[in-house]
Amino acid sequence: MDDLLNQGLSLLFVIGSVYSLLGVLFIKIWLHQKNAKLPVDRKKLKRVAAQTLNEQVNDKVLDVIGLVFLSALIVTMPFALKGIAEMFASGKLNYFLIIVIALGLTYVARKLWVKSNDLIKLKLGRDAELAVASELIELQSHGYQVFHDIQADGFNIDHLVVGANGIFAIETKGRHKRIKDDTNYKVKFENNHLAFPSWFESKPLEQAQNQANWVNKWLYESTGFNTPVLPVLCFPGWFVELKQRPIFPIVSHKQIVKTILSMRQVSLNQEQQRAICYQVVQRALNDSKAI
Repeated sequence: MDDLLNQGLSLLFVIGSVYSLLGVLFIKIWLHQKNAKLPVDRKKLKRVAAQTLNEQVNDKVLDVIGLVFLSALIVTMPFALKGIAEMFASGKLNYFLIIVIALGLTYVARKLWVKSNDLIKLKLGRDAELAVASELIELQSHGYQVFHDIQADGFNIDHLVVGANGIFAIETKGRHKRIKDDTNYKVKFENNHLAFPSWFESKPLEQAQNQANWVNKWLYESTGFNTPVLPVLCFPGWFVELKQRPIFPIVSHKQIVKTILSMRQVSLNQEQQRAICYQVVQRALNDSKAI
């Protein structure tokens, strides 16, 4: 009877340790979903190339990782249970071992909290860029060339559009919609800053302009064409209200195509467009070392 009790306590100790970490992850996700939601619904976006395969690959990767951890658990569980059961049976707790386990679980729980927060932010950024890319597909029917994720010097250009009426460097910013703001999901541009319902920002404005300047400098060095590059700042899923005239477009993803079509920044002939697109394509290669 005592052996059975010791084994039960051992099993409870091991399972409790594992599920305590899952509890940290659950609490993090629950708190996030309670306070915020994604600005766009991925199910309503246009599908992109290899989307089904990409989703299947992600599912299979999770399955493989889960099986690897399960196999490790199967191998180590009997030894762990036996060792813990013997410790309980002896009546002498190994406090050093318990402290090491407690510190280890605390460390992993903290890292899990931080990494899950990073994952939430990455998912937001990914969905925001997918929303913009989904809308930009329409521009191809108007003769534009659309590129994504152009690697620059220590940063990336989310989207780059080249057409007869100019070059557009699009900076996409994903921002969660806070539940406490109810339906007031509006960002206002006033006093040279961005006013969200619960906070203010100005850095995205500087970032969009700096990245457009970088593209202009790079293309001038690559092609010899000193063609102005117009920055565009996009907040997918948000209604943008302009209280003052911005120096470059600030739009939601649903406005971006109409905005680009209406711009008359410059006039590029076919030869210029081909030369610019060639350089962009070279830069867009995965192993590109272009500068």
